[in-house]
Amino acid sequence: MQHRERVWVAVFLALFLIDRLLKRVALSGVEAEFVPGVASFELFRNPGIAFSLPFSGPLVWILSVGILAAVSLMAAKEFRARRYGLAGAFGLFVFGACSNLFDRVTYGFTVDYLILFGRSAVNLADGMIVAGALWLVLKGPKK
Repeated sequence: MQHRERVWVAVFLALFLIDRLLKRVALSGVEAEFVPGVASFELFRNPGIAFSLPFSGPLVWILSVGILAAVSLMAAKEFRARRYGLAGAFGLFVFGACSNLFDRVTYGFTVDYLILFGRSAVNLADGMIVAGALWLVLKGPKK
């Protein structure tokens, strides 16, 4: 692995750890309003899946673990093929998904903490997942 790829892995790990720290802070009850009516920091227990869609149960667990396993395998395949850009996109997605899956296993819900416009609750892991997916769409194979 070249220096640049090690830096990307370190960045992804740092983002993962920052997300875990922010989730602990939210779980401790800390709240703050950054921009009134626009952005605040507070705990939101998300029992649903992405975008708080109200799906739960064994099928969601099976799909979540299956998707995470498939994306992890794709990341490993791209890494072995020395296609580090695609491996990075998959890796960013995996780090974010692992953080949210850890929440589900540990707490029974995903810990969201950034409340936007008083309606949408997200976390850094969600941003990592979306950024990884966008990276794949924009830089992935054009098949």
